[in-house]
Amino acid sequence: DFVSLHLPVLDSTRGLVNADMLSHFKQGSCLLNFAREEIVSIDAVVSALNEGQLSRYVTDFPHPQLLGRQDTLLMPHIGASTAEAEENCAVMAANQLRAFLEHGNIRNSVNFPAIELDRTTDYRITIANRNEPGTLSHILTLIGDEGLNVADLLNKSVGDIAYNIVDLDELPQQALLDKIGGLEGVINLRLIEGEPA
Repeated sequence: DFVSLHLPVLDSTRGLVNADMLSHFKQGSCLLNFAREEIVSIDAVVSALNEGQLSRYVTDFPHPQLLGRQDTLLMPHIGASTAEAEENCAVMAANQLRAFLEHGNIRNSVNFPAIELDRTTDYRITIANRNEPGTLSHILTLIGDEGLNVADLLNKSVGDIAYNIVDLDELPQQALLDKIGGLEGVINLRLIEGEPA
């Protein structure tokens, strides 16, 4: 089952999704929170994930307790809605989400850097990591050690978050992706395959 939250933050909704509420979810449910971070108790979500009550938590509010977990999908928070331009904003948000899902590009995010790189190869990896010295160097060393050529690369950061787009000439093996994903500071890694648009 999927549970998607669409609520404002009010006194009555703050912390609404807590341990008690999660205990009533069907075992293995997926919780999607694109509403507001304060609606969900992160401690309760982490416990529910650890116990298997939740199989996955998808949100655009990355929290330190969620970083590096395989059972969470952390996405950029796109702030792009006004009452005056609701239809245009919906189209814009859909296009931005499509650009992220298909190419790893990020536009108008509140908590991730704006970054766009035209596709140059069929194989792209995107990596979100803590913005710490040496992380990109470690990533590129692992890629080079596998004999893969980086055809194009872009790295941007905002605050504590860095985001990398790396186009490779060849398909990276899962073992390499696992090594990169296991590096200290790496939050999320994604392989995007397909012909450049």
